[in-house]
Amino acid sequence: MKKVKLRVKPEDFIVEEIINLDKVDGNRCYLYKLTKRNIESLKAFSYLSKKFKIPLKDIGYCGLKDRHALTTQYISIPKKYGKLKLNEKNLKLKLVGESKFLLLGDLEGNRFKITVRDIKESELDRIKDNLKYIDYGAPNYFDSQRFGSVFDKKFIAKEIINKNYEEAIKILLTKYKKSEKKRIKDLKRFISKNWGDWKKIYKYIEENNIKAKMYVNIIKELKETGDFKRALNYVDDRLKKLFVAAYQSYLWNECVKELLKNYIPEEDRVYYPYEAGTFLFYKKIDEDIFNNLKNKVFPTIAPDVEYDKEYLNIINKILKKENIKMENLKNIDVLGCKFPYTERKILSIPKNLKYSIEKDEIYRGKYKLTLDFILDKGSYATIIIKRVFL
Repeated sequence: MKKVKLRVKPEDFIVEEIINLDKVDGNRCYLYKLTKRNIESLKAFSYLSKKFKIPLKDIGYCGLKDRHALTTQYISIPKKYGKLKLNEKNLKLKLVGESKFLLLGDLEGNRFKITVRDIKESELDRIKDNLKYIDYGAPNYFDSQRFGSVFDKKFIAKEIINKNYEEAIKILLTKYKKSEKKRIKDLKRFISKNWGDWKKIYKYIEENNIKAKMYVNIIKELKETGDFKRALNYVDDRLKKLFVAAYQSYLWNECVKELLKNYIPEEDRVYYPYEAGTFLFYKKIDEDIFNNLKNKVFPTIAPDVEYDKEYLNIINKILKKENIKMENLKNIDVLGCKFPYTERKILSIPKNLKYSIEKDEIYRGKYKLTLDFILDKGSYATIIIKRVFL
């Protein structure tokens, strides 16, 4: 698959949240539309919290939206804070009515309008052919956005499950993405170079006036006790949940990939690499198999759950490949987290899909594809894009 150019500008990736207004009806809160451009949802919430002096816990929302995008989502704020309005360049808040306090489960789905650029004319026939089959959807994988904490296919949560606490802390303290701030990247490079010399590292933190509380507290703990397990207590709660979600999502992806091998002939399989492994896509799928799978779900792996035989066989196969037993998953309790049980549809099927192909005004001599479609909550639009460009 060709590496496509996504998100050349925020307007190339537009997301609009869909909720059922009847289901969130209420009079405790004011309901707002929050439109943000190139801003993470949590940073936007934090900004609103400080600007209007509202505790973060009093901002209700249905989901988190992409950073490198133009997104619109609903939030609720109790009426006691009054009617609010914001109209800044990259952040807008508009009152739309009244509601109950919004929760994650209130999201119905998302509408996407995505522009893919820098497409050669020679690729257009293949893309159009793939679009003919898009009604058959794609496997509902968790995509790359879920695996920001994964480096060299190593999961912090898996290291903790295996009680490799030092390795878990080492990944956290030394690995970084290009997007991280320079001060933190410099700190992580210094830690990597001087691993184990906690007094020297702590001195570096003091001399460079590093204020990042999590890093300061972890290094202080290691300087005083050298206890990697205790140092985990200082990891941000939100990060702990992300580590658990990343590994559980990877296990789910692997299970669904294994399940699809039972249905998709080898000649119709296409593999695509991503941060944590490889996806298995289908170029074509038998109509009866599609009808069998389109409403079928696969559960997440969690201890103390009884699975039916079909699911259990696949789960055991994946856990064996990971060299982990089901009871080992309970070791994650050291983070104060658990592997939650949920069920997720095996296939992601876009609704109301429309598309257009035009000359690309940014990349001269090339074309752009614009896709407009709706997905159920929790499904990744980027998986559909990958399917179109197989």
